[in-house]
Amino acid sequence: KQWYQRRVRAASMMPVEERPPIRSSVTLGPWEIITQQCHILRSTCKCTADNTAYSGRCVACIYSDTLTLPDLPEMTFDRNFLSLRHTPSGGSISLITLDALALVDPSRDAVKVSYAAEWQEKRRDSEHLNNTVKPFDWTFKTAYRGSVSGAHSCSETQEEPDREKLLRRDQILFSTELVLFEDELADNGCSKLVVKCRVMPSFVLILLRQYVRVDRVMYRVQETRLYAEKTWNHVLREVTVREAGYHQVQDLGHSLLFDEWAIGQYLPVTECQRERLDFRLDPDNSG
Repeated sequence: KQWYQRRVRAASMMPVEERPPIRSSVTLGPWEIITQQCHILRSTCKCTADNTAYSGRCVACIYSDTLTLPDLPEMTFDRNFLSLRHTPSGGSISLITLDALALVDPSRDAVKVSYAAEWQEKRRDSEHLNNTVKPFDWTFKTAYRGSVSGAHSCSETQEEPDREKLLRRDQILFSTELVLFEDELADNGCSKLVVKCRVMPSFVLILLRQYVRVDRVMYRVQETRLYAEKTWNHVLREVTVREAGYHQVQDLGHSLLFDEWAIGQYLPVTECQRERLDFRLDPDNSG
């Protein structure tokens, strides 16, 4: 831990362009949890620099060429990621910024369509929204629930995480939180995609959460939970979407309406899905 803190302090004193990613990993049974954190994506092209990635192209160009969005979130952490790797099979579930943004609708303003009345009311008081054309889902709402590689099967299930283990006060072996992207929607709200991870002696629990708030229009929270136990070769994935118009929650009070973590429990569930992802053991490594 002291080594990690020294590395963070040393990195914080370097110019942003030179700061290396901070990478961590921990192993639990057949699972390896790998995380990386770094600075935000620079908007200027760096293809002539020596530190280019992805076959000689800089990351800014990769994002520009891959995505069809006319804009990116104000804070896009392109090199932040978390990967849950099943070592025996080589399969994994990864949480990656670029893959998440690839699922943002590039041609439809979803808020305007779904909340037309609230949207028109909001536009009356917002100079920015009246003067700006938004030809895409500018809240960066994404249905992203992880990038799966090498899974043998994925099926619906009623299996749930062991609640007794979740509530037990065991030692935390590893925990982290990282942001994939964040945008204040031109001071009209917030869109934030974060990852949280907790590794305990008998299981790993990962949360991918997007919080969207358009002031006086709508709220939306999508949570994807990944759960795997030390003795398992499969992962449980639960996706829950909660959403409400401003008129449904306006009586909760200012503090709750601007609390990105507390507001979720007051929003009605609009979607819930549980899946089981099985990873086949590599015969060469099955022992």
